[in-house]
Amino acid sequence: MPKRAITVTQLKCACLDEAWLTAWLRGANPPTLIFSGKAGPPVQGALFHQLADQYTDWLVESGSKRTATALSDPEKIWEQLYEQFAQPRLDELIAAGKLPSAHHLSQALRAFCARLVELRTRTTGFRSWQDVFFTSEFQLEAVRFADDAGELFVSGRPDAVRAHPQDGVEVVDYKLSRGANLKHDLLQLAIYARLLRETKPGLRFSGVLEFYEPELHVVPMSENDLDGVFEEVVHPVIRRINSTPDPRSPRNIIPDLSAGGSTPARQGHGEADVAGALIRKTYADFRLNVSILGWEEAPQLIRYRVKPASGVKVASLANRAEDLQVALRLNQPPLIQAAAGCVTIDLPKEQPDLVRWSDLPRDPRPLAFPIGVGIDGQVLTADLADPNMCHALVAGTSGSGKSEFLKCLVASLIARHPPTDLRLSIIDPKILTFASLKDARHLEGPLITQIDNAIACLETAVTEMDARYARLAREGFENLGQRGAQKDMPFRIIVFDEFADLILAGKHQREQFEALVARVAQKGRAAGIHLVLATQRPDSKIVTGLIKSNLPLKVCLRVVNATNSQIVLDEPGAEALLGRGDLLCQRGRGLERAQSPFVSQDELRGLA
Repeated sequence: MPKRAITVTQLKCACLDEAWLTAWLRGANPPTLIFSGKAGPPVQGALFHQLADQYTDWLVESGSKRTATALSDPEKIWEQLYEQFAQPRLDELIAAGKLPSAHHLSQALRAFCARLVELRTRTTGFRSWQDVFFTSEFQLEAVRFADDAGELFVSGRPDAVRAHPQDGVEVVDYKLSRGANLKHDLLQLAIYARLLRETKPGLRFSGVLEFYEPELHVVPMSENDLDGVFEEVVHPVIRRINSTPDPRSPRNIIPDLSAGGSTPARQGHGEADVAGALIRKTYADFRLNVSILGWEEAPQLIRYRVKPASGVKVASLANRAEDLQVALRLNQPPLIQAAAGCVTIDLPKEQPDLVRWSDLPRDPRPLAFPIGVGIDGQVLTADLADPNMCHALVAGTSGSGKSEFLKCLVASLIARHPPTDLRLSIIDPKILTFASLKDARHLEGPLITQIDNAIACLETAVTEMDARYARLAREGFENLGQRGAQKDMPFRIIVFDEFADLILAGKHQREQFEALVARVAQKGRAAGIHLVLATQRPDSKIVTGLIKSNLPLKVCLRVVNATNSQIVLDEPGAEALLGRGDLLCQRGRGLERAQSPFVSQDELRGLA
């Protein structure tokens, strides 16, 4: 049975271009170029998307900082966008003699800034740009479309996902030109709408096309309209893909990790040899002699073990990360770190392998869960019963895979225990990550979406913890593990996705939260009560010393900068991760890199 992976952009091309689809089905990787739909200067659509995405991420990541939150005037918003992101790119276009394109792009970006003001105005109770944009919650990874003939896994990230006052959520597609057929313009939006339906069941949403031509023209679409386009145009193409035999090599097919071993060996070791030779040559150009000891393949990367010649400092090799990026044509500098007897250099694979949660071996320990598949192909596990891992801090920025990691953690625990032996309290202020578990039998109560209720949840946990201690003492047990979780005293896990909202609510709330976290963390393990706190803003104001010191297990997905990585892990490095589940963790054994597994929406619904 064919089992393929495709991006949203590729699926759109497959729907629009028969020649493209035929080439892709034969195993080729044709380009996904987008052309302007009318005469005039090149519209620089890719650059517009990049700048809009960077600026949106900056607005959201800035949280409640005054600079971002105070922006309410189109000119001020444009000034920030221009100074921080757009100016060098516009200067490059002008220097290349593309003045009309630069003018068109700048006008489109100005219209985008005016749109931001409209979005802010329509958002009731605006506190920060996190109230407007939800894009970080919607990295749509490997959504499964299956029939009797095969399986297709579709991945992508919408241009934006925003709060909507009537529809709840709206998925957005930016365009800088219109095609001759509106239905074709709607294709990508229709695909994202179906992915949303599959991954966020019960979510109310609509869609909107925003044409920046360069003036803004908005075309709103209902969920039913988008569904009709998908069924008419996209669904037949998916059926055709699934029914066509796949001629591709094994490395382009989603691997089977059911045996719990390493991912399949890369076909053609010559590719690795070429990359190794380029590493060696690039360093030699700077009079840094190294030898390649070997390499090993992980789901998302290939790790090279490099031995520096006598007198060559490890810091000197690490400082040439950007030179390796250029020589190897990478999208970002590789992660370079010292290891036992060598220096490791991690290079991303052209086609990362998907690690399925359902294919990983189950750890028999009651409170164990998989962190991910490590560089050596072995599963890294954490055990909440272990003092070095009894409470967890999880951090990761937009698109890093933080929400997927939390889902895997929860799925692993509820798959092992009946509701009588495990109770979950889930705090989800964004109302998005755990929507599919709102009816799960393991929940202690409804999903908690209000900050005040989060404090009450922790207070209840402290009261329950004290009562459990008294009972364990009477029964002669040192901890719940000795007694064994039973119906009258089940394990209890509190998962808090985005505790930054509470920290930023005010000084009193922060102090109250820190005190409750410290109490549960210091005594909770013995009583079978465990905390998992997650944030996409791991700066010093959010991850305070008191919180960090009480959460021994650290899991850090991609973050914005080395400072954020240092705050979480006490080491830089997480800023160089690849996103989509690529992570570094500290579980009492030094820093380890792994690829987080992916749990499908169908699997989550089955567990609930």
